[in-house]
Amino acid sequence: MSPATSAVLEERAARTYAEAPGIDISPRPQRRREHLQVTLMELDPREVVDGVVLDNGLFLAPDPIPVGAMRETCPHCDGVALQLVLRRHQVKRSHLFCTQCTRCYDALCEGGYSILGII
Repeated sequence: MSPATSAVLEERAARTYAEAPGIDISPRPQRRREHLQVTLMELDPREVVDGVVLDNGLFLAPDPIPVGAMRETCPHCDGVALQLVLRRHQVKRSHLFCTQCTRCYDALCEGGYSILGII
């Protein structure tokens, strides 16, 4: 394509764009964020993480690696956000973990099924 042809095409495109009626695009409507009502159920750590029960009855397991804090707080510790732990390495199932009291929880939806079961 010659430079003259290119310049003509660019001028036509600019004129067409300038003459086009304005398109009024409304902003995307905001979705309401509805929070699910979640019930926390304490889990036996032996069902959640691979570990060893010691002679004194304590359960010894590797420290879980949380992926982030959740909005749910530990019912036993005042205001401590629970951490989400996903299935990986020694973790048998996804769960919520309190770093202060080391308790494990499952999050149950209104229907009684685990929300974390899909993770």
